[in-house]
Amino acid sequence: MPNKKRGASSSFRKRESRHVCRRIRSERRLEGIRAALEADRSAVEQAKLNLSYCEIRSPISGRAGNVLLHAGNLVKANADNPLVVINQVSPIFVSFGVPERYLSSISQQHFRRKLAVDVSPEKESADPLRGTLSVIDNTVDLATGTIRLKAVFENRQNRLWPGQFVNAVLTMDTKDATVIPAEAVQAGQQGSFVYLVKPDQTVEPRPVTVGQVFAGKVIIEQGLAPGDTIVTDGQSRLFRGARIITAAANSKAN
Repeated sequence: MPNKKRGASSSFRKRESRHVCRRIRSERRLEGIRAALEADRSAVEQAKLNLSYCEIRSPISGRAGNVLLHAGNLVKANADNPLVVINQVSPIFVSFGVPERYLSSISQQHFRRKLAVDVSPEKESADPLRGTLSVIDNTVDLATGTIRLKAVFENRQNRLWPGQFVNAVLTMDTKDATVIPAEAVQAGQQGSFVYLVKPDQTVEPRPVTVGQVFAGKVIIEQGLAPGDTIVTDGQSRLFRGARIITAAANSKAN
């Protein structure tokens, strides 16, 4: 019996030793596979890095201009001559100046709420593009007496273009007012006046106080009331009591 026990114990130790050897070989093989995997991953990352050197990515989205360098041109690192210039067009910023006397009012209104800015390219004043005031410069231009402002626009349809000249209107407040065409206002010895049409189709000069003028329109602060009829053309032939024919009546007669 003792011999049988020693034989069984020896056989168990041999089997256990074989299992340990297999486990060690498996662990070494697994470590080798892991090392190979890490090496492959490093090779992939290095390949990606090398590939990134083959292209230049812009830090902003925008519109590229003409290519300034071509094959065969001599270039060097950190040179002042770029390959291409990219301008951001959406959103886009519009810079404009206003007289410094409006600085206090603009600053107060800008602190309270977003101020609307309407811009329109030349010959497109009928459909302005609306944005918001974003920046008020920190100094007044002593040479011109103006303060620079900057407004931001979505510009989804690319109506605005970098470097383009536009007309800008900053809306600070809105109010009801009497507005007439600027050509209706005449200059006289006593100041500004318009020819008011009376019910009997005769005219008389009416002194007026003129306010702001914009886009061919003028605000009348005093002198006229809503519904008054005035003359907008041919004033040089008129005098007090002169009888006129309105454009609507003239059209019916013809």
